[in-house]
Amino acid sequence: MPRVLVPLANGFEDIEAVSIVDVLRRGGIEVTLAGVETMEPKGANGITIKTDRLFEGLSADNFDMIVLPGGFEGTEVLSTNINVQDVIKDFEAKNLPIGAICAAPRALEAAGVLKEGFTCYPSVEESLKTGGYTDEKFVVETENIMTSRGPGTAICFGLEIVKKLVGLPKYNQLKEGLLASYCN
Repeated sequence: MPRVLVPLANGFEDIEAVSIVDVLRRGGIEVTLAGVETMEPKGANGITIKTDRLFEGLSADNFDMIVLPGGFEGTEVLSTNINVQDVIKDFEAKNLPIGAICAAPRALEAAGVLKEGFTCYPSVEESLKTGGYTDEKFVVETENIMTSRGPGTAICFGLEIVKKLVGLPKYNQLKEGLLASYCN
């Protein structure tokens, strides 16, 4: 069973975190929610999530992918927290998949792993030095980096992660069951 690490910091984007985790778990992926500052981070829109553990002490060794939800305040924490940045760099060094949605590509750029050919929340690209932004797709994959646009694309992003880690049959099954025909 694939294992995905999802760090949550205060100010995470609620829809993105919940939707992605839900889709991944429906796809048979084991998800570890790791609180960066607290075991119960509060989302940008007031939803508090009880995480499985604190982020400190984690590495890429026990996971197949890391996925960062957006949210401007939460992304700032993911971009500046030394533990999170070190783990992102660890995933990159091992050429493991790294996902980021909405504002979270900023955390990837802070770690030096964002590659040309990405998407993010509109206007966030203006704060990034990495080139190759596109708004033509809901999900963009360049090498080991997978990015998505924002809350409205979170289900599609989760489905693409399922396709990558579990396979096309499970992706198709979930896509149909979630009525997500708009995802491509």
